[in-house]
Amino acid sequence: MLRWRWVVLVVLLVVVQTGCLHREPPPAPAPLADEDRLDWAVNEPWFVVVRTACRTLDVYYYGDRVRSYPAVFGQAGARGGRKMFEGDMRTPTGLYSIIGDHWHDRWEHFFLLDYPNGADAQRYRVAMARGDIPIRGTQPAAIGSAIGIHGTDKPWFNKQNIDWTWGCISIDSENARDLATLVWVGTPVLILE
Repeated sequence: MLRWRWVVLVVLLVVVQTGCLHREPPPAPAPLADEDRLDWAVNEPWFVVVRTACRTLDVYYYGDRVRSYPAVFGQAGARGGRKMFEGDMRTPTGLYSIIGDHWHDRWEHFFLLDYPNGADAQRYRVAMARGDIPIRGTQPAAIGSAIGIHGTDKPWFNKQNIDWTWGCISIDSENARDLATLVWVGTPVLILE
């Protein structure tokens, strides 16, 4: 009888140990949700969230999503990394504001963002100090500017999710016209990877 207890105890220990050693790895964290409500934005009359991983530009009104538009980005792609300098074909990530709404012959509305902001300038200085900014002629590449949200003169690219801009966010021109009825200068824009 004592022998059976030892056998059962050994079998239980083996089963428990095997179970501990053969655990599935935890699942990878999910990308930021494409949420219908943003509790942290309930005090903002209008707020734009661009999710490059979801390929969307969402408009929120007091925290509730009221529009969602398909979007394309800089030629480096949605996974091209954070914009560092002029000509890197990347879309910046961070918190920005719309500082202008200009008519453009090719893209109709062009909502100019306040890129580069202070955080972008600091990253650029750090990258310069590390030697990560390429030299163009005799000078390092500039930090860049004129990043915005605009319509398209290449609707077939947008429909096929082809990233074609030099760093801007492009939505269909019809959607840009609709966006113009919802946002104005000063509207915050959060661009996420």
